[in-house]
Amino acid sequence: MIINQEILMGLGIVVVIYLLSKFLFRTSKVDDDYKRVYDDVLTSKEYKVKGQYDK
Repeated sequence: MIINQEILMGLGIVVVIYLLSKFLFRTSKVDDDYKRVYDDVLTSKEYKVKGQYDK
């Protein structure tokens, strides 16, 4: 019985850690907007430096 309780407690701890990590480290809409603007700046002709893409 003690071994079964330890296994259940261990699985419970793993599930709680998984849920906390999903809750705390999820991607937010701000990050998506930032990434979109960042990609636009990198690939737009308006911000292109002379010779940036020429090789």
